[in-house]
Amino acid sequence: MYTVLVVLLVVVFGILIALLLNREFPGRALVRTLVLLPWAIPPVVNGLMWQWIYDAKVGALNGLLVSLGLIDQYRGWLSTPTSALLALVFSEVWSLLPLAVILLLSALQRVPAELYEAAGMDGASRFQLFRYITLPWLSQSLLVVLILQTMSALRAFDVIYVLTAGGPGTATTTLTWQTYLTTFDNLDFGHGNAYAWLVSLITLGLALAYFRVLYGRGDFEA
Repeated sequence: MYTVLVVLLVVVFGILIALLLNREFPGRALVRTLVLLPWAIPPVVNGLMWQWIYDAKVGALNGLLVSLGLIDQYRGWLSTPTSALLALVFSEVWSLLPLAVILLLSALQRVPAELYEAAGMDGASRFQLFRYITLPWLSQSLLVVLILQTMSALRAFDVIYVLTAGGPGTATTTLTWQTYLTTFDNLDFGHGNAYAWLVSLITLGLALAYFRVLYGRGDFEA
């Protein structure tokens, strides 16, 4: 569930932000630079930052929501299974999103403007432009994004270690975190090795599935 949510949100928001940054607007260069900041923050530092944001007593998220009147008291976002999982997902998406935006924006900038002009003259709607021109041209970059983000989400460790340690209970215990617990807490190196191989095989299987669905779709120019 963690991997599916992270990859889905990164792809959706990555496409939306890339489409926005591909348009002309004042301050676009500055915004493009700021988008890279989460990617430049080390994973452990990212986890510590979000730990402070989610803190039940002095957290910035609680302070913001209380000041806006959306909640009436501070809450422990990492103390319940659902909110802890969503908090982890949001933290990971924030960290991984810049790379997806860079790759997708690069693909968008290679789309010939003549294709949009010709389709516009034929009366194509915005949705049709996106479906039949933009999306096929994004397929190659989208394939890379899906593989990289799936690998990152499956192997997520630092943010889980800092924020929840797999809790509350086992609500945020991913396969990678279980591998760590089995190997280094229980010193069961045999099962730990099996878990590690399982992570690798799942990643390989998903990568092959992505290739089957996306590879070779659309027209691409070097």
